[in-house]
Amino acid sequence: MTALRTSQLTRTLVALLCAVAFVHVQWVGMFQGGPLVRQAYAQNTVNSTVAVLVVPIQRKNADDAESLELLLSDAANRLDSVRLFELSPSPNPDATVQAGQFVEEGLRAVLLRTPKRAQERLEAAVKVLTDNPTAGDERLFARLYKGQGLVWLANNEVVRARDAVLKSLILFPNQTPEEYAAYGSNARELYVSVKEVLANTLTGDLKVAVTGPRADIWIDGTYRGNTTAEVEGVPVGAHLVTVRSSGMVTERRFVEVQAKKASTAEFELKPATFGPDLDQGRNVLIANFSQPAVVEDRIRELRNQLGADQMLVLRPKLGKKATELTGYALGADGTFRKVEATLDKDENYLNKLAEFVATTVGSKLLPDPNTLPLDQRQSVLANSGAGTAGPAVVETIDPDKELFGDEKKAKPLTGEWWFWAGVAGGAALVGGALWWLASTGATAEDPPAGDLLITLHKTSGN
Repeated sequence: MTALRTSQLTRTLVALLCAVAFVHVQWVGMFQGGPLVRQAYAQNTVNSTVAVLVVPIQRKNADDAESLELLLSDAANRLDSVRLFELSPSPNPDATVQAGQFVEEGLRAVLLRTPKRAQERLEAAVKVLTDNPTAGDERLFARLYKGQGLVWLANNEVVRARDAVLKSLILFPNQTPEEYAAYGSNARELYVSVKEVLANTLTGDLKVAVTGPRADIWIDGTYRGNTTAEVEGVPVGAHLVTVRSSGMVTERRFVEVQAKKASTAEFELKPATFGPDLDQGRNVLIANFSQPAVVEDRIRELRNQLGADQMLVLRPKLGKKATELTGYALGADGTFRKVEATLDKDENYLNKLAEFVATTVGSKLLPDPNTLPLDQRQSVLANSGAGTAGPAVVETIDPDKELFGDEKKAKPLTGEWWFWAGVAGGAALVGGALWWLASTGATAEDPPAGDLLITLHKTSGN
């Protein structure tokens, strides 16, 4: 009997511990960065992708249509919950994201005065970019070189620090001394000295030529024309050249400019996997743009071929004072509708284009990334003049404080009293139920019991 009750008690305790463990793992997994949270966050960050396609009224207007398509694509890059589907896809986008994360972690480590940790993260970024030579853009490389310069400065390698910051400023010259001040007075002085060197550095000329279809050319993130670009007075050093064309894979590489010499870089773009389908679809749309039924069928087919969620197809009428846009929008839910707008060509023309795209696809508009500083963390810069009529006052932040002014880590559920009260209450209910079931089960299995009366009588020996 005792052995039976001991075995049942053991099973009850084991069941109780399993129940507590299950509750702990499931609750914490779901509410503290578990798969459900990660999935919801990803869906909340990017709801869909949109491809923007501009077709000319006539073939002779093809260049103007491609230029407008470029502007609208730049506008789509400012959308909050909708990501632009690149018709000129960049190679190795995942490698770019991974390297960018390493660089961000490196800059955070420098800010917290842990240069060894910073160096490890920056070296990891270098490895990713080395293994994927076409990954990264001018902003990413400028941040990488800045981080390397700050690490070498922390290790008293001033010459290497100067060279790295010089590379950073060549790629992104609009950096400010305040972006370096939070890393210490030595970092600010380094910036000032390198800025003076850059202002007096020697220059050369750079010519970029593209073989094949019309292609847009950027040098250090600045648009320089299409098919051929010639730029004079370029600072000596490495410059990042990017070449893009709709339906072709983006090409990007560094070109070295030498003093008082003309450097030449030639590019030959390769078709994207969807390039032939895009060309064929564009031709059909040009020929049948006034027939909504034909256009709808072709847009739906083209969207599936590209792999985008939404499509915005426009035909512009470009005037001297305004741009008239007519076209069609295919939503992520399959809704097909006609869209149109007239945008005045004034000082807010680019913003109007961006607002038109945002309204059409149902997304909020973010600030123009081209106007943002290289180092955007609030721990580096704090604008105390927000909302005032006067100029903004920039101040540095204590590097030992949180990296972001509003970056307060959420307290884990396991640190809340009510979490453990709920777990204890649930465990008590489960344990009580299991104990009751075990005890009632044991009683039912006991053999029947009763009283036995024995009476002894003395008998004679006869």
